[in-house]
Amino acid sequence: MEYLVHHARRVPFSSQVMLDEVEIVELMDELRACLPEEIKQANWTVQEQQRLIAEAHAEASRITSRANERAESAIQEHEILRRVERQSQQTLREAQTRADAIVREAEAYALEQLQQLEAHLSRTLATVKRGVEALQTSGPPDGRGDTPPAEPVRA
Repeated sequence: MEYLVHHARRVPFSSQVMLDEVEIVELMDELRACLPEEIKQANWTVQEQQRLIAEAHAEASRITSRANERAESAIQEHEILRRVERQSQQTLREAQTRADAIVREAEAYALEQLQQLEAHLSRTLATVKRGVEALQTSGPPDGRGDTPPAEPVRA
């Protein structure tokens, strides 16, 4: 069309040009025939571009979703580890407290048993001493009196 306009005859004393109507109509028919194919091509290009953008958005959503899931999983694992650590420390403190109580109870029981044994042995020793004293004061059984008295038992 530009070629036709530039090479057309000029109307004298004006800026207008005269064009061949048949040539212009043929050219417009060619444009109409070509234009729909190019429009179809452009529409396909736009649709393909939109499809690629949609796929990119979907992939970005999947990646973001997976990243969020992994982050949430890591956070949960970290929280579980902290909870387990707190529970283990609490269990350890309770076990130590219980062990200390058992040691105190065992020491108290051992002290009580030793005190009872000491009392029993003191009574037994007193009984033995009285028996020795009784035998020393009574003299020998044959009546001779020439056997020296036995040494007292000392504890």
